[in-house]
Amino acid sequence: MKLIDRYVAEVGKSLLLVKGRKDIEKELRSTLEDMLEERARNSGKPADEIAEMELLREYGAPSKVAATYNPNPYLIGPRLFPIFTTILKIVIGAVTLGMTIVAIIQIVSVSPATIAELFTIIGRGFMNIVSACIAAFGNLALIFALIERYAPVAEFKMDNEKEWDPASLTKEPEPQDVKIWEPIIAIVLTFIAISIVNFNPEWLRLNYGDNTIWFVGFGDFVKNQRGSIPLFSEAFFRWLPLLNIGWAAEIILNGMLLRTGRWQASTRLFSIVIKLFQIVVISLFLSGPSILGITPESLVASGVFEAESAQHIGGLAQQGIRFVLGIAIFGTVVDIVKTVYKLVTQKNA
Repeated sequence: MKLIDRYVAEVGKSLLLVKGRKDIEKELRSTLEDMLEERARNSGKPADEIAEMELLREYGAPSKVAATYNPNPYLIGPRLFPIFTTILKIVIGAVTLGMTIVAIIQIVSVSPATIAELFTIIGRGFMNIVSACIAAFGNLALIFALIERYAPVAEFKMDNEKEWDPASLTKEPEPQDVKIWEPIIAIVLTFIAISIVNFNPEWLRLNYGDNTIWFVGFGDFVKNQRGSIPLFSEAFFRWLPLLNIGWAAEIILNGMLLRTGRWQASTRLFSIVIKLFQIVVISLFLSGPSILGITPESLVASGVFEAESAQHIGGLAQQGIRFVLGIAIFGTVVDIVKTVYKLVTQKNA
C-alpha cells in the first residue's frame, strides 16, 4: 500500500490546519485501506498496485480531498479579521505619525535652501512612510496568519458569538478571563521588538552631521551626515540570544492565553518563570559592561560635542540606563508578587 501512503502524504501537504493534521492523515489512511480490502474481497481480485490506483483515482486529487478538511481556507479567518483591521489601523496610524514627525525633524534640522531640496526631503519622507507601512502590514499579516494556524479561534466562541444575557450586567467580570485583543497586541509588539533588534539594528542609531545630532531610526535623514552612534553596545548584542528566548516565551504564553481565553494555573506558573528569567537577564545587563552605546568617548569622536559636555551627557546616559534597568527589575518583581497572589487565590477559589 505504498501508493496510499504517498497519497495520504500529499493530502497532508495540502492541509492548512496544523493541529489535528496527524489525526486526519491516520483516519484517511485507515479509510482507504478498509475500502481497498473491501473491494478486493467483493471482486475477488488482489489488493495490488492496480487496485490502489483505481481506488485513488475515484477518491480524487489530493488537493481536492485536503480542501474538504479545510473549513476556513483563509490566510486570516473571518473571526480574526475584524481584530486584524482594528490593530492594523492603530499600527499604520502610529507608523505614519512617527515617520511624519521624523520627516518634520529632518526639514527643521536640514533647513533646505531651495524648493527642489525641500521637495526631495518631502518625497523621501513620503517614500519612507509608504515602505514602513507596507512592512508593518506584512509583519502584522504574518503574525495573524500564524495565530490562525497555531491558535485557531474557531475552537472557542468569540465575544460577539456568545449568547447575551442581560443578567450578565449585574455580574462582576471573571478575573481569570482574558480579552482576546490583549494577547494579540502583546504578540504583535513582541514580534516588532524581535524584528527591529535582530534584523534592523541600524534603526537604533544616533546619526550625526556637521553640527547636529538626531535619533531618527530610519535611514539617512541628516544633511552632511558623517557617521552614527549605535544606541546599544556590543555587550547588549552579546546577551541578545537570551532576550530572544524571553521574547519567544512571551509569544508562547500569549498564544496559550489566546487559545484558552483565560488564565489558568499553568499559564500563571509559566508567566512567573518568564518574569524570573527576565530578572536574570536584566541583572546580567546591570552587572556586566554597559549595554548603552552612547558613551563620552563616542560623543567626543562624533565631533558634535566638546569633551566636557560629552562627559556630562554620556555620564547621564549611563546613569539613566542603569536607573531604567533597576526600575524594570522592581516592576517585574511586583508583577511576580501579583501573579503569585492571583495563582493562590485562583486555587483557593
